[in-house]
Amino acid sequence: MVGFSELLQTMAAMVLFSLILMTSNKLIFLNSQVETESEAEKRALTIAQTYIDEARVLAFDANSTSGPPVNIPEGFSACGSGAGENSRSDFNDFDDYHNWTEIVDWEPGTGDGAFQVDIEVQYVNPPNYDMASGHTGAPYTEYKKMVVTVTSEYLKRSNGENIQIQLPYLRQYYKTQ
Repeated sequence: MVGFSELLQTMAAMVLFSLILMTSNKLIFLNSQVETESEAEKRALTIAQTYIDEARVLAFDANSTSGPPVNIPEGFSACGSGAGENSRSDFNDFDDYHNWTEIVDWEPGTGDGAFQVDIEVQYVNPPNYDMASGHTGAPYTEYKKMVVTVTSEYLKRSNGENIQIQLPYLRQYYKTQ
């Protein structure tokens, strides 16, 4: 019977080791998943901030690219890109980004299309500067708000629902001359 008890102890040790190994593998998998999701959130925020940084250095409005309009804010134009402004390199004012949509790779040049970027720009009113009450045309105001929304298949809640990363930016017109 001595050999039989050693066999049972060995089998129990193998079962215990298997349980520990399965638990370890599950924890490693969950950790990798959380790490990927965190990296995707960080990358999405970086992408959104890049668009905001590009837009905020441009003129406030198409009618203010060569100087202030005669009447402020009535002299401003509707939000959106103008004729010949078909790419970001053609944009010359803040609201050219309105309704801009683009697919962005996780790593530039890989073609994986990991992120979808959607941008909305509207005139907004103080004191709330709310997009729900915003408008793309008249009446114009001295405030425009940009909201950059980034989505990805890597950004999901535990129930499978997509997460949208939204980064707002409020811009006020100020006369420089």
